[in-house]
Amino acid sequence: MIQRAIFRPIPLILLLLLPFTLQAHKFYTSVTQLDFNPSEKCFQVTMNVFIDDLEAVLTQENRQVVKWKSDQPALNTLLLKYLNKHFNVKLNQIPASQFRLIGTKEQKDLLIIYFEIPVAKSLKNIEITDTFLMDMFPIQSNIVNLNYEDKKHTFLFQKGKSTQFFSLN
Repeated sequence: MIQRAIFRPIPLILLLLLPFTLQAHKFYTSVTQLDFNPSEKCFQVTMNVFIDDLEAVLTQENRQVVKWKSDQPALNTLLLKYLNKHFNVKLNQIPASQFRLIGTKEQKDLLIIYFEIPVAKSLKNIEITDTFLMDMFPIQSNIVNLNYEDKKHTFLFQKGKSTQFFSLN
């Protein structure tokens, strides 16, 4: 009888400890900030992505192992190619010209990507298509914050909802 009382709580204790032994599920999110700079006539863009996710997608895309090291011309070329393919901006229904990559900065497990999108004339609307990392991670969510003059808007992009339109009038 005493033996039963001792061994009965052990499975209960194991059940209570089980959640602490399982690895937390990884989340897949990027955050991008587009700030209009009227004196430079461009959007200054800051994109934050997890380095390991970017390495995985660039490895898959280029069929060679990619390990990120900031400001290496070959890696910047791969990044810019992927960026132009998976982050598209239309200004007044016209595709924006090629992005100008300013640089990157590593911050722990994040890569901060700095680039500019030239703006030729005043804007009436903007359309953004953001499929960044979604080809490899179907549960990827991309948040884009847009600041244009006195207008601010936040977009959430997910698989199946990767294009959004915003009127600036």
